[in-house]
Amino acid sequence: MNKKLVLSACLLLTSPWSFALDLVEAYERAKQADPNWQANKLQYEADKLNLGIANGNLLPTVTVSGNVTRKNQNANQSGAQAGLFMPDSTTSKQIALTARQPLFRWDAWEGLKQVKTSINLSEINLKIQKQQHLLNVSEAYFNVLRQQALTVANLQEEQALSEQLRMMNAKLKEGLVAKSDVSEANAQYQNARANRMATNVQLVLAQEQLQQFIGPYRENLAVLREDFEFQKPVPNNVQAWEELAQGQNLGILQARLQKRYAEDGKRVEKAALYPQIEAVGTYGYNKQSPESIMSQDGQFDQIGIEMNWNVFNGGRTQKSIRQAAVNVEKSQAQVDAAIRNAETDVKKAYMQVETDQAKLQARKAAMQSSSQVSLASQAQYQEGLKTMVDVLLAQRNAFSARQDYLNSKYDYLLHVLELKASVGKLTEADLVEMNAWLVDQSNQPSILLKK
Repeated sequence: MNKKLVLSACLLLTSPWSFALDLVEAYERAKQADPNWQANKLQYEADKLNLGIANGNLLPTVTVSGNVTRKNQNANQSGAQAGLFMPDSTTSKQIALTARQPLFRWDAWEGLKQVKTSINLSEINLKIQKQQHLLNVSEAYFNVLRQQALTVANLQEEQALSEQLRMMNAKLKEGLVAKSDVSEANAQYQNARANRMATNVQLVLAQEQLQQFIGPYRENLAVLREDFEFQKPVPNNVQAWEELAQGQNLGILQARLQKRYAEDGKRVEKAALYPQIEAVGTYGYNKQSPESIMSQDGQFDQIGIEMNWNVFNGGRTQKSIRQAAVNVEKSQAQVDAAIRNAETDVKKAYMQVETDQAKLQARKAAMQSSSQVSLASQAQYQEGLKTMVDVLLAQRNAFSARQDYLNSKYDYLLHVLELKASVGKLTEADLVEMNAWLVDQSNQPSILLKK
């Protein structure tokens, strides 16, 4: 019965690969396979090209123009009397090459400064996206490990209760136990079976989520070491982490750059009050047919300076300046909000990591104690000192304590990453350090429910 139960609960396979997929390798695959991350990088590359576009507003422009014009007019009688031939219709052809060089374009200079700020802002956005990407991939990876461990624990509980139910049914036939004890054992077994099926589903979903980041994989995952222990955060002081956040938190840096971008935008709007001065040079060729004494055929060139000054445009410029000033005030409020959010996030993350030490110790002790109580209850039941309800309750508490301890370990790992992200320090090097807590068990049977 147990063999059939195991085969129906999950697929027990040995990985066909000679190594396990660890956290670092999983993230390397995610950098190549995750389309969302690829889109974020391409957006950053596109934003950087705006600098060349803005520079173009300050560099010379060269245009080639041409036209063909046919003109009809009545014969000039006074010209005819003077002996001048004036045709009734003429065709003029012209081609010209014009070069313009901005001499004073304050709006272009201020626009260039704003574009440089936008590129810095885009870089900060990419760093924020990378930190979130690191968190997402790590969470997906550890969630698979969590669900695998919980599936194993629930499967072991189901097997133990199945064996116990088999023994109880045998004793019931011999009249050694009450039918109510068998019913209680069956109820506990059915509950454990339902829990195992639920964790199987969660494991499949966790594996699907990981595949969204790293693509399909066939290897087993490297698992958490048995000698895993809590490590205090460095620095071991919440004030030190708050100081780090003030200078390195990416949300604060993003808000400050957003304010600078708004200030640049205000200066761009003010630049519309100034004139635009350009040097203009033209070289071209004219041809008129039929020729007459008034024809101006041949090459021509000209050079000069042009000024355009938008003196009045219905008050739109002043309104745009006031709107930009409001945006600056709004961005300052966003800076203040980012500072407060960073302070809250750092304190929350630090307190979670600090609390995890007590949780891990308490739940490990509870797991060990409840396991001993379960064994003692079974022995006392054999001696007639405990009822079957007591035995099943002690057994349920033991497995529940084990599940709580498993959850605490993976919660702690994610809280460590979240603490570093809250001060803008989460990098791939942190995944390398965390990889030391994982061990390759690819040569051992493991639970794989991947498609």
